[in-house]
Order: sequence, then structure tokens, then C-alpha cells
Amino acid sequence: MTTDVAMDTPSSNHWEFVQNLLHDLQAEEDREQIAYLFGQWRLSIKAFRRVEAHRMNLTSPTELDVLFHRACVTDLISFGTLIEIAARGHDPAELSNHGVKLEFVIAIIQDLQNTLDEWHAQVSSAKLEGLRDRIFNATPELNLTNTRA
Repeated sequence: MTTDVAMDTPSSNHWEFVQNLLHDLQAEEDREQIAYLFGQWRLSIKAFRRVEAHRMNLTSPTELDVLFHRACVTDLISFGTLIEIAARGHDPAELSNHGVKLEFVIAIIQDLQNTLDEWHAQVSSAKLEGLRDRIFNATPELNLTNTRA
């Protein structure tokens, strides 16, 4: 018997499950148990990604889905940042012995940030301009549409 969230309930119930996991993590007082927190954070991300796949990719997301998605991904980034801060205060070898590597935490946070940017237009205009410049003003060898050749 699985404990997966039933996918035929209203969308708010899906997001509530992920939000409850996040709330439980944030209520944790003993931040010294970084390995435990890291594991719980990854479990929350896994639950988030399942709901995201169903509500945001396999169906047309409702306005409520989009709001829940933004709230959850923002909370995951925030909690991951707290884990990163805690991890920076520990010996990397000690953390590694417990399955936690700072570079993994940072990579996961970046992946979540990319999700936020992709779904909720969090890309700065300066970054967009830089991308436009790299795409449309590339050297002629790399850009067949560039007429400066």
C-alpha cells in the first residue's frame, strides 16, 4: 500500500501536503542535526516534484496551483538556504560522513531557483539582456542569423 497523495483530490490538498512537510521542517529546533534536516528537505522536494509534475505539467495548472507552486518552491529555497548556512558552520568531512555535501545543497538550491525563475519570471532584466546579447550577437561562426559576418 502506498502513501502517495491521491491525485484526484482538489489541487489545494496536493499543495497542502507539501506545505505541511515544509512546516514540520521549519519547526525543527535542533538545527545541529544537519544530516537529518537535509534528508527531510530532500524528501519534501521529492513530494513537491511529484505534485509539480502532476499539477503543473500533466494538467493545465489553475491560478491556485500557480500560487501554491510559487509558495512551496520559495519555502524550499528558504529552508535549503538555512541548511546551507548550517552546513557552512560544520566540518565538510564530518558532514560528508553523514551524506551531506555543501556543493550538493548549493546545487539543489540552484535547481529550485531555476524552477522559480522558469515558472514565475524571476529573471532580472539585466540577465535577460545579457542572454539576448549572447544569443543574437554571437560571433558569425556561432550565429547564422548575425549579418555582421
